[in-house]
Amino acid sequence: MKSAHRKFRSAKGEKSFSECLKSAWMFAKLQVSFSDENIAKKDREFVQAQNAKFEKVAPSKRSSYDDLAIPASAYYNANSTGRFGSHFVND
Repeated sequence: MKSAHRKFRSAKGEKSFSECLKSAWMFAKLQVSFSDENIAKKDREFVQAQNAKFEKVAPSKRSSYDDLAIPASAYYNANSTGRFGSHFVND
C-alpha cells in the first residue's frame, strides 16, 4: 500500500490509484520471485530435472574401432621420420 500510494502521488493524476496498486503488487510479486531462497529453489528443481533426464540414458560403449591393442610399430616404423629427419617420437 505504501509503495502504491507513493506511485500515485508521483504520477500526479496520470494514473488512477487502482493502476498504481496493480503495478505495486506486480512489482512485489516480481521481487519475491527473485529472492535468494526462491532462486535457490528453482535451481534445485532444475538440477533434479536434469538428473532425472540423464538417469535414463544408457552409458556409451567403446566400439571395435577404438581398439588400443595396436602395436607401436604400426605408427612408428623404420621409415617414419619426425621433424628434421629424426626417428624419435616427440620430434
